[in-house]
Parts: sequence; C-alpha cells; structure tokens
Amino acid sequence: MKNVNSNFLISIYVGILFFMLFNLANAESNEEYIRQPRRHVNLSPFDSWRSAYYCMMNHSNTCNLKSNNYTININGTLNVQDSDIHDFCTGGCYDHTLLVFKCIQDVKRDFHFATKAHISFVKNITMNACNELKGFDLLNYKDPNSATSLYGRMYMPLLSTLMTMAFIVTFGV
Repeated sequence: MKNVNSNFLISIYVGILFFMLFNLANAESNEEYIRQPRRHVNLSPFDSWRSAYYCMMNHSNTCNLKSNNYTININGTLNVQDSDIHDFCTGGCYDHTLLVFKCIQDVKRDFHFATKAHISFVKNITMNACNELKGFDLLNYKDPNSATSLYGRMYMPLLSTLMTMAFIVTFGV
C-alpha cells in the first residue's frame, strides 16, 4: 500500500511539472503573438479580435514622439487638425497608421471599431485626408454605406411582416 501511494504522488508531481512547463512555453508564445499578431493562427473569433487589438498596441517611435499622439486605438477615433495634417502625413504617423490598418485587415477582415466604423471606411478617410491635406475627425464621421438608417427603424420589419401576412391570407399560400 505504501508503494502505491508513493507512485501516485510521484505521478502527481510529474503531472504538475509538465503542466508548469507547458504554461511557461505558452506564456512565451503569447509574448510573440503580442509583438507579431499576424503569426497567430486565428482559430477562433476571439483570437482574431485579440490579434487586432495587438496590432493597435504596436507603437511607432516617430509617431509617439510628437506632441499630439496620432495613433489609432480601439475606439477608432483619430483627430488631426488642418494645421497638423502635413506633420501627420509626412512625419511617420500616417505610415504607421496604414501599417496598423494592414495588420488589422490581415488578422480580422470584418473588424469594426467601437464607433461601429468598419476598418476599410476608417482607412479610406485617413488616406483621403492625406491626399487632400485636409484635417479629419473620425469621431464625427458616419459611414454613408451603412444600412442602419433603413433597417434601424422598427416600422420596416413590421411593415414587411404585415405585407407577408396579407399576401398569405389573400392568396392562401
């Protein structure tokens, strides 16, 4: 009986040792995913959201040294005044922002910011602002392609349901 208990305890200790070694290796791989989010396999939607967040955590030294920190964040808000647009577009912040957008599109194509703006919409606004050298504020922009104005109201689904019911009753389908 004493030999069985010692074998059981040894197997428990070995199991705990393997578990701890696995967690140590996993922590090192997570550090790599934070630095290089594109290397993540993205097996689940949660992992792709996390990788997109890691893309935004990568900061540029040239852009962070500016007095106005023009880096995109999870909110999707980026405010560049007309007086600062030339510095933004030529000072490294624009290039860094495009790299962040590219990284996000690589890991999660259907990414939406907290303002519900799609990644391609925010990227187009940023590119157009630097092409025209006009300031922009992403907090005040609304996506003209969104269908929320049509289906966001309650009367459209209600009207559609009533029309379908009237069609079924009239023609006995």
